[in-house]
Amino acid sequence: MLNAMRKHAYSWGIRIVLGLITVVFIFWGIGAGFFAQVKPVATVDGQKILADDVQRQADLMRRSFQNMYGPQAAELLRHINLQEQALDQIIDDRLGQREARHLGLRVSDSDLRDAIAAEPAFQVGGRFDVQAYEAVLADNEMTPAQYEELRRNELTMKLLRDLVSQTVMVSDSQARQAYDQRNERIAVGYIEISSADFAGSIHPTQQQIEAFYKDNADMFREPERVKVDYIFYDPLLLGDKVQPTPKQIAEFYQSNLKTLFAYPERVRARHILIAVTPDASAKAREEAKAKAGKILDQLKKGADFARLAAQYSDDPGTRDHGGDLGFFQRGQMIKPFEDAAFSLKPGQLSAVIQTRFGYHIIQVEQIEPAHTDTLAQATPRIVQILKERAGKAMAIENQREDLAAALNGARLKDLAAKRGLDLVSTPMFSATEPIPKIGHNADFTNTAFKLGKGEVGAVTGKNSGLFLIQLVARDPSHIPPLSLISDQVRDELVKREAEKQARDRADLLMKQIKNPADFNKVAEINHLTIHKTDPFDRSTNTVPTIGDFPEVTQAAGSVAPVPGVIPRVMVQSGNYYIVEVLSRQPPSEEEWTKAAAGFKAELLQTMRAQAWDNFMAGLKRRASITIYPDALGNITPSSM
Repeated sequence: MLNAMRKHAYSWGIRIVLGLITVVFIFWGIGAGFFAQVKPVATVDGQKILADDVQRQADLMRRSFQNMYGPQAAELLRHINLQEQALDQIIDDRLGQREARHLGLRVSDSDLRDAIAAEPAFQVGGRFDVQAYEAVLADNEMTPAQYEELRRNELTMKLLRDLVSQTVMVSDSQARQAYDQRNERIAVGYIEISSADFAGSIHPTQQQIEAFYKDNADMFREPERVKVDYIFYDPLLLGDKVQPTPKQIAEFYQSNLKTLFAYPERVRARHILIAVTPDASAKAREEAKAKAGKILDQLKKGADFARLAAQYSDDPGTRDHGGDLGFFQRGQMIKPFEDAAFSLKPGQLSAVIQTRFGYHIIQVEQIEPAHTDTLAQATPRIVQILKERAGKAMAIENQREDLAAALNGARLKDLAAKRGLDLVSTPMFSATEPIPKIGHNADFTNTAFKLGKGEVGAVTGKNSGLFLIQLVARDPSHIPPLSLISDQVRDELVKREAEKQARDRADLLMKQIKNPADFNKVAEINHLTIHKTDPFDRSTNTVPTIGDFPEVTQAAGSVAPVPGVIPRVMVQSGNYYIVEVLSRQPPSEEEWTKAAAGFKAELLQTMRAQAWDNFMAGLKRRASITIYPDALGNITPSSM
């Protein structure tokens, strides 16, 4: 609910714009063009998407991540293929814009002006200021025309999404059924037939091992591996050698005063939400408002806000934290909520405030006045930014000079020595294995595997650095001879045979179980232990003492009557289970009544998001989309 209240945009586009407003962009200059690709990365109904388009979108997404997650961004980005996500975003946008035009959806010039004028970063004293607008965009190397096109596209996509989303409604019965499924508590008993119990009695002969190897040779195939030497141009180390002058610091401060060193007023507040769905009846709204009023009365008498939030609030994102919303500034919350919060003093309670989500009670805890850093306060940050800029410029220049020299026959060892850098040799590595000191770096790996022996390539690397790499050796994909992997082949044969025997045993037992009474008899006759769990939430998809097991928790919901046995053997990690559902308890009427409004609103939001995803998937199915993986893999992202 908190995420819905905050006015986040529907796509990466507006997040990027907000990132532009709040953080300085550190460009690599001409770096991207040096590696530019000519071949299109994809086509959408014949319309080309070029590598520059994808790279630009990926770079913007990276900046947005850095703005939203700060120091944690680097770790998160390690697990994201930005090029693929950027391409997917471009495809979505092009299909969505075309569909919006087909449906006659249009953002008027006046709507666009109003949206831009409402951005706090473009305001001075609460009013839109043309100079501030132009200064913010100029500081981030974006023209008004570029920004307005981006903003118009974003608003158009919002119109389209709203059109799709508003067709989705949730009835009370649908909400109750979903709530019961999510909050149902079950207890199970199970018989485990472990494949490990059979492995000890399996002793394959050499002839069987050889036959298994012959029939399954490709299972033991080793992937292609390469070995490279590389030079790492670390911009942080290079930047440390630079000391910005007082004049440079002062000029940067003045140029970025409004965007980097001026902070708007912020408040930290808590809230309690009594949720009401958009289609709620007048009676339901009155009841929710009355409930909020009673809670407010308790608070006025000295009740603990955090305790009542945990007890009554329908906002799942904050109720377990005492309703704490953290700090926010104007423009980040919906208008009625924002107006109320910014009118309060620390410790004060609001009246009952109505928004489209329901009824809120707000308590402001802290006010952080608008302020501007002095030059002295800003200097450490400016120095770091200027050092990073200088380091990145030096890194790309050094790499380019060394690449040219290497292509003319210079040895990487000599080039590294000239720079006072290390020449690092990797072990043999495959396309999916992490590289020592580098980790998983798709750009590094892709470049390495495209080189011929002795060839040199340039690549953007981890931690915003640059690499120069040379292929030293290549080991083609191959199947090792049995003599080298005999133990591995034997172990795999034993594992497979043990799992087969365990499965056969489980199937035989399953056939003997016709009802819950048979479950206990079969276990007793075969001297098998029945493991029983205490009641647990089925929605967790986790069975106590086993672990993550969604197949069991999902199947348990359809067993009738209870007690009852799931009518098929369940398998998990080579072990087999016969499971009896001992009890299944839906949430009480009281629990549903308390949670109904908030849950229905949350479910509606989820279903509308799914409807949008399905709508976009349908546009993609009807379009002719061709993606060229090689061209996508060749894109060298410019690091920020």
